[in-house]
Amino acid sequence: MMSETFYKVISPEREWYWFPVFAILKLISFVYLLGHHFRLWAYRWGVFPSRKLDCRVISVGNLTLGGTGKTPFVMMIAETLRGNGFKPAILTRGYGGKSGDPVNVVCDGKQTLLSPEWVGDEAVMMAEKLKNVPVLTGSDRYQTGRYALDHFGVDTLVLDDGFQHLALNRDLDILLFDHLRPLGNGHLFPAGELREPASETRRADMVCFTHYSGGSINFDSRLLGSVPQIKTHLRLDSIIRMDDEEVLDMEILKNEPVAAFCGIAKPEGFRQILLDSQIQLKFFKSFPDHHAYTFQDIREMESCAIKEGARFILLPEKDAVKLKDMKFTLPFFKVVIELEILEGREIFNKQLLAGQRPVETSNNR
Repeated sequence: MMSETFYKVISPEREWYWFPVFAILKLISFVYLLGHHFRLWAYRWGVFPSRKLDCRVISVGNLTLGGTGKTPFVMMIAETLRGNGFKPAILTRGYGGKSGDPVNVVCDGKQTLLSPEWVGDEAVMMAEKLKNVPVLTGSDRYQTGRYALDHFGVDTLVLDDGFQHLALNRDLDILLFDHLRPLGNGHLFPAGELREPASETRRADMVCFTHYSGGSINFDSRLLGSVPQIKTHLRLDSIIRMDDEEVLDMEILKNEPVAAFCGIAKPEGFRQILLDSQIQLKFFKSFPDHHAYTFQDIREMESCAIKEGARFILLPEKDAVKLKDMKFTLPFFKVVIELEILEGREIFNKQLLAGQRPVETSNNR
């Protein structure tokens, strides 16, 4: 509810009665901007320490509030590094999890050890999808990175949502923008979706425009300068039944009415992927990002689906990890979505791999 109100207030098409609220938010944004500049100055001049780890550190982040596709991009980086002989680990905050521990080993590179309730849905999803890649959560990336180096012998750390985490030095900063709304409404939080001014794009070593579907991008080229750019797209790869892991023939969904739901930052993106795949979507419901589903939520979804004549219910993998212990009346299927690089594959590989060699250890010889 709070999220819906926030976007109503900051929308350029806001109702007249929201203008006083927006004006107050603009004043707060100015204070936020001053704090941002002080923070950058403090790290630049050593007032706040920025530490370095004895390995390569790659950060994936954004300037706006969520929904740019950082998690699939981080997984693509980890898979690319692993496929080229490196030993990466993923460090993330563990959004939506209850754990207050400084270091949480979600996956040790062999098995998933913690639940989404404890460390968040995204961390568990990455742990279950990736092979031989440790996944750790914790607010202090230096501490979790140090733990990964000491216990798993990794040679590369990949930070999920790390652009603003200046306390840890990075070797490669990758910044993601949604190509349709790269800067949101153009205003700084809380009057807009920008976590930092657009000018901070210059700190990036590479920029990726996600959810790209062709056409021009409304982005000031002066902000990019000579920063390398790539474009990516999300597509539906497969649909897997949750109770027995059976892969469903996609042609069946083109002829059968289905319902779907999700609890992600930008639910319209998931809905559009389903529609682009020619799925007969009869009912769709969105929940808040990182929503903790209850038995009642599932029963209501099934009731609505049956009412609309749907025979199946679809949901993202991120939500599926939270429903493993639930029993369903209708068949539930998790939607596997893959990230594709449409433009700039050579740039991506060059930035990720150029001049780097895997560390030779007894485990990867």
